[in-house]
Amino acid sequence: MKLTAPATWGRKKTERYLALAAILAMAVMAILGLKRNNAGLEQVLSDALPAAVRFEPLGNQSFAGYPTERDALPIGYVKISAADGYGGPLKVAVTVDPKGVISSLLIIEQRETADYFKRVRSSEMLNSLIGKGYQDELRLGDDVDGVSGATYTSRAIVSASRLGLRSIAAGELDLDVPREKPPQVMFGVPELVLILLIAVWYAGDRKGFQLKKQARWFTLLTSMVFLGFIYTSLLTLPFMTKMLMGFWPQWQNSLYWYTLFGFFLLVFLIKGKNPYCQWICPFGAVQETLGMIGGAKSRSPKRFAEFFRWLPRGLALTAVLAALLFRNPGISSYEVFGTMFDLEGSPFQFGLLGTVLISSFLVKRPWCRFLCPIGAIYDFLLTVRGWAKERWRRTS
Repeated sequence: MKLTAPATWGRKKTERYLALAAILAMAVMAILGLKRNNAGLEQVLSDALPAAVRFEPLGNQSFAGYPTERDALPIGYVKISAADGYGGPLKVAVTVDPKGVISSLLIIEQRETADYFKRVRSSEMLNSLIGKGYQDELRLGDDVDGVSGATYTSRAIVSASRLGLRSIAAGELDLDVPREKPPQVMFGVPELVLILLIAVWYAGDRKGFQLKKQARWFTLLTSMVFLGFIYTSLLTLPFMTKMLMGFWPQWQNSLYWYTLFGFFLLVFLIKGKNPYCQWICPFGAVQETLGMIGGAKSRSPKRFAEFFRWLPRGLALTAVLAALLFRNPGISSYEVFGTMFDLEGSPFQFGLLGTVLISSFLVKRPWCRFLCPIGAIYDFLLTVRGWAKERWRRTS
């Protein structure tokens, strides 16, 4: 049944009040998350240096461990340090012996996506850091091998370990520590591809452009190959939640993500459009390609139209609230992007991915239409933007 003007306005009003309720809920969860207590410091120190029975704080999250209550010479030092991971700050407890060598390493706080963090924990990377000295480079790709597909997590662990080790070596052991190198600006193929895709979208979005369809397929297929299968660099809910929580990484290591997120946000604010999902999303490209093969159509069960309209919004909001409460953007991930392009995920995610891929032969973009959190966030922002513009017109 076609909605009349009053009915349309009533639905718009309801959506605005629900958007306001969502903002309030996120604010409450953020406050509760900030008040949650982390693991006790005493337990962390004991796990990091079990042979010590007494710990003396040295300032700046550094501690000296002693074998008895009366010993004057420490048997080791524990430094709690942090570096930027994919989901936000990743903290480690680095145990350093009196010679300036790492004797143990304990990850005490992380916000990474579960599958990628599990991949790092099950690798030999952590063990490879044991025995490294203060004069070693301890840089990913130089003297420490990273974990494929989990570059940001690997880099964070190595960086935090190096900073903790050299802090103890210089401050407590009075050793001649090499000067810390400034962070290098990372600009490579993913950044170049992203800039190219944005440029093609900009040209294709202009009025009178004759090859819009061809340009769109160019961006989709290029993104699927490079940003999907080769580099697995998609805009995800955990990344957006991370930015919302204020976990802004160093720009030198994250030019790609700042460009992608800034592009999405800037175009939305200026034009109210979502070019990422329609032109650039690698998983959207996979669905459309399968749809071309199978002759997919825009099928939608009218009887459950409202349910499927609100389902992705409810899932996205629930995931964001959980991330804010537990201060962990990684737990907000329920997308199947990694399962598709990295072949990593739970049995449920593989099953969901298979269902989506098979459905894509018959239904246009089933994930985007019924489950995608990025589309749900766009709808939410669009509602808030429209409300704000209307209020602005009334006041001015």
